[in-house]
Amino acid sequence: MKFILDSSYFFGNYNLSGEFFTTPEVVDELKDAVSKMRYEVLVSNGLCVTEPSPEALSKTTEAALKSGDARVLSDTDISVIALAVSLEGTVVSDDFAVQNVCRHLKQPFQSIVQKRAKKKVWKKICSGCGREIPENEDVCSVCGSEPLKRKTERR
Repeated sequence: MKFILDSSYFFGNYNLSGEFFTTPEVVDELKDAVSKMRYEVLVSNGLCVTEPSPEALSKTTEAALKSGDARVLSDTDISVIALAVSLEGTVVSDDFAVQNVCRHLKQPFQSIVQKRAKKKVWKKICSGCGREIPENEDVCSVCGSEPLKRKTERR
């Protein structure tokens, strides 16, 4: 099995068996000595650091926009999900927004310590007038209020 590792995997001592992959963006996030040593051990055991395809990045970004998670996902998060799409692997992450986008893409994921996230669709709501705001806007076009709130759609 192919596992695509998010930064959170390197912060603890977890055991998985299979092929391991991550992105250069994840490696850049590893700052403390323990996570860097864990990274080095995994590299010596075959961890591959690679980039996702441009098509997978586009597909992942589109899914993050549709799910409403784009505002809270970092470029690193997007790269991890996109690499899983490129390699048809399983994302390993405790980040609920990462898991939610994986659900929208029907991409397998595995949590590390936290419980699994439920599938949600987020929308932006104006804190002033309560209207729904398009994902690409940061200020309400009706009343000019900011900041905007994130809220799940009712099902």
